Amino acid sequence: MSLQPANAAKPWAPLRSGPGPPRAIIGVMPLIRCPKCGQAYDVPGVVAVRLPNSIATCHCGEWLAGSKAAVLARLLNPEEIKEVDLSPYRVDTAATQSESASSDAPPSAPRSVRVIARGANESLDTVFTIHEHPLWIGRKGCHVELAEAELSIRHCSISVRGRDLVVRDADSHMGTFLDGQEITEAVIDDGIHLLRVGSALVSIEPTAESGVPVQPIALDAGSVVDEHELAKTMRERAAAAEARRTVLVCVEGALAGQEFEVPPGGLVVGREGHVRVPDEFLSRRHFEVAPDADGFIRVRDLGSRNGTFLNTLPARNTKVQKGDEIKAGVNRFRIEQRA
Repeated sequence: MSLQPANAAKPWAPLRSGPGPPRAIIGVMPLIRCPKCGQAYDVPGVVAVRLPNSIATCHCGEWLAGSKAAVLARLLNPEEIKEVDLSPYRVDTAATQSESASSDAPPSAPRSVRVIARGANESLDTVFTIHEHPLWIGRKGCHVELAEAELSIRHCSISVRGRDLVVRDADSHMGTFLDGQEITEAVIDDGIHLLRVGSALVSIEPTAESGVPVQPIALDAGSVVDEHELAKTMRERAAAAEARRTVLVCVEGALAGQEFEVPPGGLVVGREGHVRVPDEFLSRRHFEVAPDADGFIRVRDLGSRNGTFLNTLPARNTKVQKGDEIKAGVNRFRIEQRA
């Protein structure tokens, strides 16, 4: 999540004066305010210049700095990425309180949501009651942890804003999808909704039931250091994938029964391409199935008119697993792996 100054239209950025590293202008820094609880921090410039490449959380548990950039940097050199303690810079003034009191937003009230999650080896069916602190979903340091579902450490959150339940993506590496649509922030209406995070599907439903109160969870340094283990696991999986052949099998449509092995350079499917399908609902180059840099197979829509779907959800650049089905036009393809 990027830093949002409390009293400025644009996030603060260090200034440059000719060649050399950025220079911070000390004493003119705008306040940094937590988007969840509104707590403001008066961070000195010498500290603020470190925040984009550090880990920093608000006292309520909201992640203020260090999402994607810090995780990637720590993966390369963990000694350079530190956790910055913002508590000494907390602002608790009458002006801040007055500003919060004058907000037009209605007062927040506790809201409950039922969360049903299914991961590779984990499952959860729990009602949470959310009020002052966000409910975090991710791989570690979260209220809903799905360690084997390719999530970011903190992938997304559900919080209360006024009388609404709001789900927000936390700058995750694979994105957050609500009812098939990629979102940055969205209000959760009544009824059952499907949240796709990483390779996991999570059912969320606002409810009047009382549930487990959501308390803040601090993201400790150990939660980020384990990126080395993640990288090791990804390399091992990529090596194992090289020993198998990925095959695209047409199970419905004009080419039903035909099989196409996915080469290292990938397969383009459409009315034209490596796999030519006589279907008027397909674009000339409709979608591509190809391995990524880590050896995982992904399906990528190529700007088609009618879209490409993986297991009924839109596929833009999505990792696929054995048995997944791709739908394009009137055709269905299944991903299989052969020895």
